[in-house]
Amino acid sequence: MTAPENHGGPTASGGKTSSASTGSGVSASKAPRRSHPCAPQSRVPSESSVRPQWRYSLPLFILGASWGLQFTLLKIAGDSELDELAILTIAMFLLACAYLLVMACKDIWFRPSLSHLWFFLISAFFGFVVPLGAVILVAEQLSAGLIVFFESLTPVLTVVIVLLVRTERLNAPRLASVTLGMLGVLLVLWPDLTAPASAPGSARMESLLLALIIPLAYAIDGVYVAARWPSDLDAFQVVTGEAIAATAMLLPFFLWQSFSSFEAMAALAAPWLHEPWGWGQWAVLAFVPVSFLEVYLYFYLLKQAGAVFVSIGSFIALFGGIFWGMLLLGERHSATVWIAVLLVSCALYLANFRATRPGEAKIEPAVVRVSD
Repeated sequence: MTAPENHGGPTASGGKTSSASTGSGVSASKAPRRSHPCAPQSRVPSESSVRPQWRYSLPLFILGASWGLQFTLLKIAGDSELDELAILTIAMFLLACAYLLVMACKDIWFRPSLSHLWFFLISAFFGFVVPLGAVILVAEQLSAGLIVFFESLTPVLTVVIVLLVRTERLNAPRLASVTLGMLGVLLVLWPDLTAPASAPGSARMESLLLALIIPLAYAIDGVYVAARWPSDLDAFQVVTGEAIAATAMLLPFFLWQSFSSFEAMAALAAPWLHEPWGWGQWAVLAFVPVSFLEVYLYFYLLKQAGAVFVSIGSFIALFGGIFWGMLLLGERHSATVWIAVLLVSCALYLANFRATRPGEAKIEPAVVRVSD
């Protein structure tokens, strides 16, 4: 996702803060699913590495579209009759298998240390388990467009966290980013906040509040990964470790639920083994290659074009997620939601804003290696 990582999901959306190849000399940083920076090391990139490479526009568009599509697929799965824990566990297991296959093809196996294991567990919890679990739980009450809207707040909340822990200074663009982001959220929540307590829709209000966990988890994950990235591992090794750790965390609960009784085991297995597959099962299956493609393109573009260019993908992901919901689920949104989307788009721009003096190259805080 990871979203990636987004874990799970671009610089300004999913999930993480990140990077580029040490070989290419491109450095980067990402706000959400999921950013993977390496050991902090500042350096000045060449002029060519600062300038966006517009020939990568098509991969960038595919990155943003796949980013948004992930949440629509989880929405479809969550809307089905499938068990929520089964959806998340099976999706993470298949995703871990896909990453392990890449590691086998690249022959980049490694022996994880105790510090690696702790890093994988913490980053998997905040980068995969919590946000994707929240997406599935709110799927019945919220549209795919609203889910992507909340996920896109990740860079705004990342700004809030780094300011609270005082790792970065407050400036006008960041303050404006947080203000616009919160105004966008308030516009979405306002109709439910002002509704009478006895009015129907309390479940929707709970889902709206639960949806705020999605960007919060991604923001925590991005800040943690940026600070603790293992300097001896590359991007695919890290994201594979995270996917395996997420599966390991979910599997005991899934097995306990499955084998608690014969009836429970039969109920969980039937939709996958005996009944004709519906949209929910196909959505879970489609989530795996879509998520894999998103992670691959994210690190590829970071290596080739840099984080400033990749940050544009956050806007594509926001509108892409809304588009997929409208196309696949027939969703329509009120004028209030569209105004909120506009405010959050401005907030995304300001959250990714980096002031650079004329004649100076931008100094990036971290570098991430990507295996060739």
